[in-house]
Amino acid sequence: MQKIHIKILILFLLLTLMLGCKQKEETPAAPTGATVIPSVVQLTEAQFGNANLQVSLPEKVKIGHVIALNGKIETMPENTITVSSPMAGFVKQLKLIPGMMVSKGQVLVRLEDKEIIQLQQDYLSAKNVLAYAKLDLERQTELAKNQAASDKVWQLAEEKVRQSQILVKSLAEKLRLIRINPMTLTSENMTTQMVITAPASGTITEVSVNSGKYVQTGDDLLKMIGFDGIRLVLKAFEKDLPFLKKGQKLSAYSNTQPEKNNIGKIEYIVQNIGQEGYTDIICTLENVSDKFIPGTYLNANIEAQSQEGWTVPEEAVLHFEGKEYVFTEKEKRTYDMVEVKTGQNEKGNIQILNHQDIKERKVVVKGAYTLLMKMKNVGE
Repeated sequence: MQKIHIKILILFLLLTLMLGCKQKEETPAAPTGATVIPSVVQLTEAQFGNANLQVSLPEKVKIGHVIALNGKIETMPENTITVSSPMAGFVKQLKLIPGMMVSKGQVLVRLEDKEIIQLQQDYLSAKNVLAYAKLDLERQTELAKNQAASDKVWQLAEEKVRQSQILVKSLAEKLRLIRINPMTLTSENMTTQMVITAPASGTITEVSVNSGKYVQTGDDLLKMIGFDGIRLVLKAFEKDLPFLKKGQKLSAYSNTQPEKNNIGKIEYIVQNIGQEGYTDIICTLENVSDKFIPGTYLNANIEAQSQEGWTVPEEAVLHFEGKEYVFTEKEKRTYDMVEVKTGQNEKGNIQILNHQDIKERKVVVKGAYTLLMKMKNVGE
């Protein structure tokens, strides 16, 4: 019986020893060389005197912020221009190729046809008929006054004048369509050609005819993009829309030439958010020229509407181990290191997004780096 008790005692001791070894193995060893940085630092009277610390409360100010967007150059539909022939004729002169820049009023095409001569002839003849009709109306008016002619004859003369005036006006407008001035047209300066000029300044994108080709009325001659129709279309997400409005100025630049800024402004905002979560911001640019090719991608910085925020001077914010901190005064010569989230920089003052953590506490605005060094020394 005594032997059984001894065996049980030995077995109990062995189990106790094994459990103790296991607990010892599972207890992690403290890492060697680890530095634990406290969050509070306290200065002595001497240290406080040498630190030259300054503290102040966070300041609430108006903060302007910049919204960075991107988009591309596009042409508005009304400024994609198709130039067509107002009359039939042979292409007499054409010196255009795609890519060429043209100015408003510049001659693009010259057409030649006998119908052009006929139109001028009809106009001059109608003018002569109108002049004769006016003289006849004057005679009939005098005769009617003296009761030497019937009212019917006078009415016919008056109607003749009206009809002639309508015809002359109609033919004059047709001449203006082909760039012939009816006011200066005479039998001596009639021409066999009509000119077609550029309706706007822009770039030729397509030429559909060649010299010598006969075109019908309404045939397409060429296509062009007017500079007035060039727009920068930016993509803005829903979160940016509250800070954007019509008329805001922007600065646009390309990735290849970031140093060359193009000034512009928001023309209008499309009031529709697509499935992708953004909407189009249509912007105009100053000094538009051939360098703005449709499809070119640009970046833009927009000075957004100001908003109120709590700020501290830049010197108060410390960057430590990938985070940002400020020191707040806990009590005399005692300071607490508080992690902060920063926002915009407004003329040397940094916005504190989590301002509720420091809003009513004095922040060290000068000498914060000295406190950080003191804290690190204490930790080490």
